Amino acid sequence: MTEEERLARAAIEKTLAICTQAGDARKADAYAESFAEDGVLILAEIYAGPEAIRNWMSAPSDTTANVRTYWLVITAAGLGHSGYFDDRFGKVAACRLIASRRPRTLWVSSNSQLHKATS
Repeated sequence: MTEEERLARAAIEKTLAICTQAGDARKADAYAESFAEDGVLILAEIYAGPEAIRNWMSAPSDTTANVRTYWLVITAAGLGHSGYFDDRFGKVAACRLIASRRPRTLWVSSNSQLHKATS
């Protein structure tokens, strides 16, 4: 791993920690500041058409990184739900910020508040 790759990885880890803690604490400002100026939170997205797919596949590796982060929600009722975020990071000046985030729920407990909301 090169020094530049090590620094990029450390910057991504820092942004993920800030974003995750802000999301858990519902701190909207800190959560939003984890995203690049043109960043997008993707709740349901499709790369449509050859040009969009080509652009995604050919993104320069030195300025972007794709990261998958798994999460688990535990409440007073116990294990609630779990899933992961698919994030794309971009390089903004010396920072690595979230360019897009797509959350995915993999499992929901029958006791979960999320389960009650989707029933």
